[in-house]
Amino acid sequence: MARFPAPMLATAGPVPADDDLRYAYEFKYDGIRCLARITGGTCRLITRNGNTITHSFPEIADELITLAAGRELVLDSEIVTPDRGGVPRFALMSRRLGVMRPSQTLLRSVPAQAYVFDLLHLDGRDLRDLPYLARREHLAGLELPHPPILLSPYYLDIPVSRMLEVAATYQLEGVVAKLVDAPYRGGRSQAWRKLPLRRTTEVVVVGWLPGTSAGREFGALLIAAHDPEGHLRLFGRVGTGFSDATRRTLHRQLHGLAAIAPTVIGTVPSSIAARARWVLPQLVGEVAYRERTASSLRHPSWRGLRPDREMHEVRLPEPQN
Repeated sequence: MARFPAPMLATAGPVPADDDLRYAYEFKYDGIRCLARITGGTCRLITRNGNTITHSFPEIADELITLAAGRELVLDSEIVTPDRGGVPRFALMSRRLGVMRPSQTLLRSVPAQAYVFDLLHLDGRDLRDLPYLARREHLAGLELPHPPILLSPYYLDIPVSRMLEVAATYQLEGVVAKLVDAPYRGGRSQAWRKLPLRRTTEVVVVGWLPGTSAGREFGALLIAAHDPEGHLRLFGRVGTGFSDATRRTLHRQLHGLAAIAPTVIGTVPSSIAARARWVLPQLVGEVAYRERTASSLRHPSWRGLRPDREMHEVRLPEPQN
């Protein structure tokens, strides 16, 4: 276990038929992907792009060490920050990510949980070649569940349409369909199919527009993504979804990345070019939206920064027909 394995990533796709028995279903939680390696009485947590976040979630790491009870494990999970009603809220995640030594006040006010859904290594044995259901059996045998560590359930006998209804009722992000006989393979895979209830996409922040209200740091962020040829293209702005604290923090970061010219290719609309403040393309965020047109997103809303994503991964979402 000298290196972390590459995480297996779900691919967007059509909803399976209710009578398709090839799939198991898990709920899709609104959090940050995390691989955990526990060995020798220590635990390291990393994001899907390899950033260490152990310091940001010490309660997760400490509890995993306790529950491992001397075993060597590599686990795949989703770390979430639930609200007072227990619903995972990605907006709360920004208060935990990047904090080197979270205070007891922060740990109490923004608690984190880890939904564990896969077991990749167990006491030196690589389990990734096993089918999904076999890995889940090994995972269940660990008897891990103990808050803040939770075992993400899977379902074989519930129609996917019902799973999506339940996810909507409890304000979850959606459902993931996983082929029951599929091994664990790093990278994007058709064996895992994500079925979100709402559209979200990653974006690169390339600039901002001044606000019109007194005391407002910025009015909107200018967002971009890579086209099929790999060029960074502007595709709109997002001006909603920011708390006052988020707006202040982002504004400080934007000033530290100021650029004298656009970093996107193509023509910038004159209505934007006249007021734009450009920045170096280093911040990756996520927005929710209603639909994508040929040139922009309709009704975009900011969801938060994604330090677990690399800029080169950000691609233009497919337009809806």
